[in-house]
Amino acid sequence: GRGLAAGVCLQFASYATMASAWHVITTTDTADASTKIKEGVVSSKIADQVTEENIRSFYWWEGKVQDDPEIRLSFDAPDKEKAVSTVAASHNYDVPMIIYPETTPTGFVMGELANATPEVAEKLVSSRLVACAQLSGASLAIKTTQEASASVNAVALEASGAVPTWQPIGGNEAYLKWVREEVKSGGHPEL
Repeated sequence: GRGLAAGVCLQFASYATMASAWHVITTTDTADASTKIKEGVVSSKIADQVTEENIRSFYWWEGKVQDDPEIRLSFDAPDKEKAVSTVAASHNYDVPMIIYPETTPTGFVMGELANATPEVAEKLVSSRLVACAQLSGASLAIKTTQEASASVNAVALEASGAVPTWQPIGGNEAYLKWVREEVKSGGHPEL
């Protein structure tokens, strides 16, 4: 696998209209890894269908912003714990991101920023205000801490003219620890 920093982009989202299902999203770096994850999900009867999409992932590693192509996989699952364990068992990253929306504050949030560009993603990651930013077309998915979200709003507004919509998240302990370590709360005076 590509290790901790590259393996951080897996997220869970539930739809309010689907109280008994979770919309699971993960990313990986190769077609072979994608196939292995999809086979694990389908053979475990977690989901009948997995959707695939090419994206760009931005994260901080080795003193600079990384910009890597990835494959985003998504599916609906009725059991988040089983989905988390199944995806983790078949994933090629050391620490895949496994998160899900919460209805109450957890200290961690994911945001969606419309009309984003690669430059906006790079600026947010280089500011160390977000741990991971995934660009799909002009939509940017951001993972950070609740504490840093106000500073993210300011940088995003200046860079793109918009602010993200936020959702509190929970997730696997290793990923949330990584987010906490990567995100520098409060922002930087030089921005």
